[in-house]
Amino acid sequence: MSLALHPHTSARHLMTVGHAWAIGPLWAMGLAWTLIPFCMAKTQAERFHDDPTSGPKHIEIEFADSDRPSLRGEVLTENPRYGMLVQNPDGELIAIGPNTQIAKIQAIDEPMRPTPASEIAVKTLALLPAGAKSLATEHFVVCYDTSETYARWNANLYEKMFKGMLRFWKEKGLELQPPRFPLVALIFRDKADYIEYSKRDFQGGENTFGYYTQTTNRLATFDLTGIEGVLPPGAKVQREDLLAEIFSRPEAERQIATILHEACHQIAFNTGLQTRLGDYPLWLSEGIATFFESADTRSSSGWAGAGKVNAYNLQQIRFYFRNRPPDSLASLLTQDERFRKGDTSAAAYGECWGLTFFLIKKKPKEFVAYLKKLRERPPGNPSDSKERLDDFLASFGQDLEKLDKDFVRMMAGLRP
Repeated sequence: MSLALHPHTSARHLMTVGHAWAIGPLWAMGLAWTLIPFCMAKTQAERFHDDPTSGPKHIEIEFADSDRPSLRGEVLTENPRYGMLVQNPDGELIAIGPNTQIAKIQAIDEPMRPTPASEIAVKTLALLPAGAKSLATEHFVVCYDTSETYARWNANLYEKMFKGMLRFWKEKGLELQPPRFPLVALIFRDKADYIEYSKRDFQGGENTFGYYTQTTNRLATFDLTGIEGVLPPGAKVQREDLLAEIFSRPEAERQIATILHEACHQIAFNTGLQTRLGDYPLWLSEGIATFFESADTRSSSGWAGAGKVNAYNLQQIRFYFRNRPPDSLASLLTQDERFRKGDTSAAAYGECWGLTFFLIKKKPKEFVAYLKKLRERPPGNPSDSKERLDDFLASFGQDLEKLDKDFVRMMAGLRP
């Protein structure tokens, strides 16, 4: 996983998992990054929202600070307390802070057009060391200063998961949509460069393998093989040598799972499976990512496919079940803090994988309905513990004790 918490914060503990990401209501953020509260008087922008059925309004903002370039984008939400949140043509989310001096704000009649992939690549390359290159696939723009062989292996892994996820959910009755913006992934050759880049999003990058952030909508990782460092200058990396180096390492399964996990977050938040800034409990967001993260070191693609038993998390949950508290399921559903503490995060990730696996296998229609229900909730109004539990019970049945027993029984009978 990753550790660049989305507007809510869902990051596996850095030391135990090695990834990070960001999710949740932007104004309810935590752990991985801090966003200044954005608070503009609503009267400044409410005229752009006279017709709530017409979708996000395209605006241009000119700032009083002459050194700050004007901003074009769509107003995603306004809040009397927090202000305005704008999505720019690159797909980035920008908060207009409480002390921001605005010279002019006006509506633009035409719809916002997303930045083309070629332009996104140019902008993203500026974030990597000199000499970096880019490649584009059907859905992703991958910018890298590694070998092209390694970058293409990652890009193919992303695409395989993308198509696999859309196919999986379509079979479950949930039609996902093509991403509106190109899905951007950065791959650094040196971990030091990756760590330096990650500082703009969170602290602790040295303990991660990769991360995705909802604010920038970018995925970042680095060369997990280190193979180029042992090759003569200018030597080309052969795909077979690369795969042999990746799969031969003891940590290969977890490293590949990290790439898959973070890519899953990015795909989920760009295809309508989840809504960026939506109100999602961490068990659900992380449960979906762990459900799809299973690596296969015997396959050249590296991905085991959708819905496979996650051996690592199955091991975690069985270890946890030896001393599992009676209220564990209720706390998982309502308390995100379990994912953020070093002494509880591994168990929380194991349990959320198990719960997601159980629900999708045993109650797929209810699970899809639950996803749709949460997706319809407007951003900016995070639910409390009671509302979270009520949502879950309304979707999966009121007898939480029976559901928990069925869940535990299934986990006991699973085989890796």
